[in-house]
Amino acid sequence: MKTIEIIIECTTDLEKNNKITELGVIKYKLPMINSYVLEIPESKLKNLHDIEQIKAIHKTSHVSAQMNIARKIVNADKVQKEGLSGRGVTIAILDTGVSLVDDLCLPRNRIIAFKDFVGGKAEAYDDNGHGTHVPYLYP
Repeated sequence: MKTIEIIIECTTDLEKNNKITELGVIKYKLPMINSYVLEIPESKLKNLHDIEQIKAIHKTSHVSAQMNIARKIVNADKVQKEGLSGRGVTIAILDTGVSLVDDLCLPRNRIIAFKDFVGGKAEAYDDNGHGTHVPYLYP
């Protein structure tokens, strides 16, 4: 059974709507645009049209960052050849969240502090679902 990701734009909060949770899985809430990212079997897509709180249904697009381009833009190769690695440097990143991906957490967790200015949560998380990638030069 093939599943797809869609964005459903709503007139009200749908998280507790049994019709939605019976059809698919809510992956992310997008509160700024009153929408949800829903993973749903393609065969059940037509059933969404019967839910009156849904204003619109949009296809999602896959977007990915290209680190080979970013490395060139910031001259990472040049400074690495000069012996600079970033080892011992701490940086701060202001973003909508941080996704606990392997390159940040393995072999050791490199997130030394996290502050949620909006929701007040203590543990690192990413509620926007866009992921997180910060390159580092040393293994």
